[in-house]
Amino acid sequence: MKTIITILISCAALVGQAQELKTIEPTLSDYLPLLKAQGYMVYSFDTKDFKDAQAEPVVMEYVKGEEPKDVLGFSISMNFGEKLVIGFAPSGNDSTAIYTFNFSEGRGFNGRLNLRAIYAPEEPTKSRYSYESRPFELVPPFEKGKVIPLVLYGSYWYEPETSVSRFCGESIIKPDLSSDIVKSIPHFYVLGIVIK
Repeated sequence: MKTIITILISCAALVGQAQELKTIEPTLSDYLPLLKAQGYMVYSFDTKDFKDAQAEPVVMEYVKGEEPKDVLGFSISMNFGEKLVIGFAPSGNDSTAIYTFNFSEGRGFNGRLNLRAIYAPEEPTKSRYSYESRPFELVPPFEKGKVIPLVLYGSYWYEPETSVSRFCGESIIKPDLSSDIVKSIPHFYVLGIVIK
């Protein structure tokens, strides 16, 4: 009997040790969900194969039922480094967002995107701005002089059947904008490049 009790106590001690819970130092990747929840989104693209080639950034605005328009407002060419980073950040007010192109080694620029409020019939006087982003599928070959879409930044849409605003569907957008999610998004921007 004494032997059985000793074995049971030993087993209980082993099980207790195997299920240890302790605090560890957070890593940078642990902060990513928090940053994303606050409106910070970043996409990195490996551009080593195009190093020293020139690229022109493109920012196009799409509004359902209207022709797309170029909203960059200027023409600039930059040399590729080893990577291209496109990011989004809150601007301090609900109706605009900041975007950035960084061609590495500090070469890049920022701009503002004008956002549109989501209309919800149950809250007709309330303006809500909710936007998400999705990367585009990268389909080689990449032709010089043609727009290569990289990231879509789009608004949520109100769905009357469920009485909710949402932004769900494909996680990667087709370059010809034929993805089903695109048909539902009332307002979006496409950020991309043209290789010179």
